[in-house]
Order: sequence, then structure tokens, then C-alpha cells
Amino acid sequence: MAKKYLFTISHSTSSPMEAIGILKIASNMKVYEDDADIAVFLLGEGVQLAKKSVASSISMELEGNMANVGDMIEMAIETGIKFYVCHAFMPAFGVKPEELMEGAVAKSSSYLGELLLEGYVPFSLGI
Repeated sequence: MAKKYLFTISHSTSSPMEAIGILKIASNMKVYEDDADIAVFLLGEGVQLAKKSVASSISMELEGNMANVGDMIEMAIETGIKFYVCHAFMPAFGVKPEELMEGAVAKSSSYLGELLLEGYVPFSLGI
């Protein structure tokens, strides 16, 4: 049975380290354990990361290389990491359904609870 992990990202432009850190950890986990079931739930300001124009505008140096959030999300989706966007926060942050990055799925806020009840182990960074 595959292990299930749930990452939450609640910031975008105000705290790029949170998004980059979580995307790095989630991607590394997928590399080391390909059958791991990994989901990323974007909520609060984090829903902005579902817009390619926003995600691609966020970069910072990590381990001596430039890390771009848009590229990291695309790569994560290609490896099978699922991205869910909290539908409730989308209007507050100007995110329209047609603007979602390919592979990102809008879900209700209750879906986060459903994932936890399904046995996903929660993970977030407090930075």
C-alpha cells in the first residue's frame, strides 16, 4: 500500500520560501519513493500559485541554483504529484477557474478534510 502525504501551501508572493521548500521536499519524496501518493493543497494566498503567471514570477536561490516555482510545480505534476486549489479562496485572490495551471484541480475546502480522513499524513512549513 502506497504511503499518502498531504502538503499545504498557504502563501505565494509573501513567503516564497514556503512554496519552494514544500515543492522541493514533495518532489524529493516522489523521487525516492515513486509509488508515494503525494497531494499539495493550495489555500489562502497559496491559491495564486495555481496561476502560471504568478508561479512563474516567483524565484529564489536554493542550494546554489535559481528555483522557479512555476517550473517546480510543472515538474511535480509531471511526476504524479496532485495539486488541489481551494475553490473558496480563489475569488478573494483573483484566481479564475480558466486560469488554473494544467493539472491543478479546484476543490472545495472540505476536500482537505476528506484527504485527511483517507489517511494522508499532513505536512506544512511554518516559515
